[in-house]
Amino acid sequence: MKRSLSTNLIPLWLAFELVLCGCAGPERAAAVPGDPNSPARKLYIAKCARCHKFYDPAKYPEPEWQTWMAKMSKKAKLNPEQEELLSRYIEENFRSLARTNSSQGKP
Repeated sequence: MKRSLSTNLIPLWLAFELVLCGCAGPERAAAVPGDPNSPARKLYIAKCARCHKFYDPAKYPEPEWQTWMAKMSKKAKLNPEQEELLSRYIEENFRSLARTNSSQGKP
C-alpha cells in the first residue's frame, strides 16, 4: 500500500509538537518571579513560553527590547490590555531589578 507524503509526515509532526510542548516545562515556569496567581505572571508564562524559552529581558537595550515587545505582542495576538499588563510585569520583575542591581554593583 502506497502512503502519501502527508501521511508519512504525521508521526514526524507529532514528535515535533511533543518537543515544542516540552519547551515550556514547569522547571522554568517555577523560577519565574512574582505571585503564582498573578494574571500578569500567568500571561507571561502562557504567551512567552508557548513558542520559545524564557529570555532575560534585562539583557536587551531599551530600543531593542521595545522592538521585540512590539513584534512578539503581534505574534502572541495580545490585545492592548494584555500588552500593557505584560510590559509592566516584565519592567517590574526583570528590567528595573537589573538596572537597580547594576547601579548598586550587584551581578
